[in-house]
Amino acid sequence: TMDDGTIKNKEYFLASRKSIDELRCVTHEYTKPDACMIALYHVDEKTKEVSMMITTQYREPLGTYMTSMPAGLVDSDDKDIADTARREALEEAGVLLDDIEILAPASTTSSGMSDEMNAMVLARISGFANNALEEFEDITANLVPLRKIKEMLVDSKYIIPIHTRLTMLYLIERFGIK
Repeated sequence: TMDDGTIKNKEYFLASRKSIDELRCVTHEYTKPDACMIALYHVDEKTKEVSMMITTQYREPLGTYMTSMPAGLVDSDDKDIADTARREALEEAGVLLDDIEILAPASTTSSGMSDEMNAMVLARISGFANNALEEFEDITANLVPLRKIKEMLVDSKYIIPIHTRLTMLYLIERFGIK
């Protein structure tokens, strides 16, 4: 409805993993995240160098590989977002976590296109194990020193989502990388 009382109809498309009756525009439920993005860092015991776990994953909508960080959907078995982070970090990157910190609760990621809401956590890598990718996942994970992350941010060969770029900048600042 417009300010003058006239009604204008429009067609609108959105992307969602939910059924029509579960859409956020219907339920107005804005506190439960659908997924978790996991910023992982590792401090080398000998050199004290700080690295970030970076993933490379093929993304169909872009038709190419993206440089990002581990992330995944919340499962019904997960007790909380820390549980999701632990499970996804092990699945995608083969790492164990400690010092889990919630940087952002459920937050929109692309509110003009999707009702998806993601949480963001930061965690220290406390150990390494084997990853357990699902059969359809094409993901590689690598530790990259934060000093090299600075170079990646200005290199156009890397397709980096905005949330990952901001997280990279945050970690560079947090750990005082010059």
